[in-house]
Amino acid sequence: MSIISAISISNRKGVRKKNVHSIQLIEAFGLQDDAHGGRWHRQVSLLAQESIDSMREKGLDVVAGNFAENLTTTGINLTALPVGSHLTIGKSKLIISQLGKICHKPCAIFHQAGDCVMPREGIFAIVKEGGEIRVGDEIKVGKERSSSAALITTTAAAENISDEEIEQIRQVWGTAFVRVDPLNKENSNLKIVLTDLLENQGSDYIFFYDPQAEHRTSFDRVTAPKNVSYAKSINEIIIAATKNSQAQQDQAKIY
Repeated sequence: MSIISAISISNRKGVRKKNVHSIQLIEAFGLQDDAHGGRWHRQVSLLAQESIDSMREKGLDVVAGNFAENLTTTGINLTALPVGSHLTIGKSKLIISQLGKICHKPCAIFHQAGDCVMPREGIFAIVKEGGEIRVGDEIKVGKERSSSAALITTTAAAENISDEEIEQIRQVWGTAFVRVDPLNKENSNLKIVLTDLLENQGSDYIFFYDPQAEHRTSFDRVTAPKNVSYAKSINEIIIAATKNSQAQQDQAKIY
C-alpha cells in the first residue's frame, strides 16, 4: 500500500522542513503555513522515503523533510507518474505538475546535506481539492490524466503576468494548470527549458511568450514541434485556443 510516511512544512524556502503529524491542504494553494504554497504550479512537493534511504546508504545523515519535500511517501514510484496524474489522499486531490527540477546552482539544502535528491527524484503537484491529510494516509493513483500548458518567457515578463491571465489561459486551453518558466538574462537556457518541457514534463501546450518581441530570433533557432508556439501577447495565446479547437475538430472529421 502507498502511504504518506511524513508531512513537512517550513516558513521559508530553501531550508529543511519540520515534521508535523497532520496538515490542511488548501485548494489552489498548497499546505497551510508552508512557504512553498501559492498560486503557481509547484504547490506541493513529494519525495519517496526510498530516495531518502538511498542517500542515507551513501552516508548522509538525512531524514524526511531534509530535502524540503512536503510529503514523504512510501510504496509508490513517484518518478513513474506522468505529469497530469491524479492522486487522492483522504478527501483531497492532487494533480502532478512537474517531475524533478532544473537547479542552476547548489541550494542551501545541497550545502547542508552534501547532496540533493529532489532535482532527480522529487515531483511536484497542485491541489485540486483541499482537505486534511495525516501521516499514514493512503495515496491512491487515479486513471485519469489532465493536460498542462507552459509559458516560457523572460523574468521581467513573468513578474508582470497576473493570476487572472494565467487562469484565463488555463480555462480556454482546458488544462489543469499553467506553469511559467522564466529564462535567464542571456536567454541562453531556452533550449534546456524547452527540452525539459517536451521530453521530461510532457507539456501538452507550450508558448514562448515574448511581449517585447525581443527574442523571436532565439525562438526561430530552436526546432520546435507543433505544440510549441510563439506569442507576443496573452491575447494571442487565448485566440490560439479557438484555432486549436477547430483544428482538432477538423482532424476528427478526417477519421
